[in-house]
Amino acid sequence: MTDPTLFSTAIDNASKVANTPIFTTVIDKLTGFRISLWAAEGEVRKQLIHDEYQKAKESGIIGMQYIENLRNTTNLIDTATKSAKYIDQEKPNEIKMDNDFFWNTVEHAKTISNEEMQELVTKIIAGEYNQPGTYSMSTLQTLKMLGREELELFEKMCTLCVNTDQIPKQIFSLPDSIKPLLNSLRIDFGKLQTLQSLGLFLPNDMTKDIDNPEKKNLIINYLGQKIIYKPTHESYFKIAIPTFYSLSNTGKQILKNLNPKFNEEYFNWLKTNYKVPNYNLIEE
Repeated sequence: MTDPTLFSTAIDNASKVANTPIFTTVIDKLTGFRISLWAAEGEVRKQLIHDEYQKAKESGIIGMQYIENLRNTTNLIDTATKSAKYIDQEKPNEIKMDNDFFWNTVEHAKTISNEEMQELVTKIIAGEYNQPGTYSMSTLQTLKMLGREELELFEKMCTLCVNTDQIPKQIFSLPDSIKPLLNSLRIDFGKLQTLQSLGLFLPNDMTKDIDNPEKKNLIINYLGQKIIYKPTHESYFKIAIPTFYSLSNTGKQILKNLNPKFNEEYFNWLKTNYKVPNYNLIEE
């Protein structure tokens, strides 16, 4: 049950950023009042909300509907307040009414009170506001299925991604060299399957060949650090990327708003165990 003081606190915080584009073009319309006026009318409104809340607790179904609406509005305003720091202030944008992703994600924000999930949705709403068309409807469907635990698991799983969106399949064959790391991260193939079922990873493993007629070095990127390989075969002009599990487009869109942590142990494991046929690691 939402305490009316949470709503008042949300409005107090929002009034500090109430003149930013996300409020003047979206939130004021959805709430039905100008949050920028709260500072002038705040004490009167707080008392009114407190009185209405007390009545609602004793008013059966209609009262519960009022309390649920109060909770939803609090979540929406909290999300919008956080989004203000990500909105491009130099690019006011009257978001179009046919942008189904944006408006449905704003609606979804009403149901989220968890801080981590709210931060993710905040960034996604701001990204779509700044640049309409950034996200797909499939991303929204996945957001609706994500809870805090699944989000944390996804961010942790992406600690294993190379080249932004690929996890080497050999990791999940559990060679002895990687078991301690996976155990410390509490990651296993079953956890990957959970993320696949949510649409964050593609369901099947993949291979990829890259033409390399000029026999250039191959660079593998791990969270900003490079692992460089040189070709060793005189007449083989392809790069056979080891089998991997790939992020889906939805996974890629959500990952842009997360911060998987660089793992030194895993980086060293890659340099020893990530093998590319006909290519040798260049030692630094």
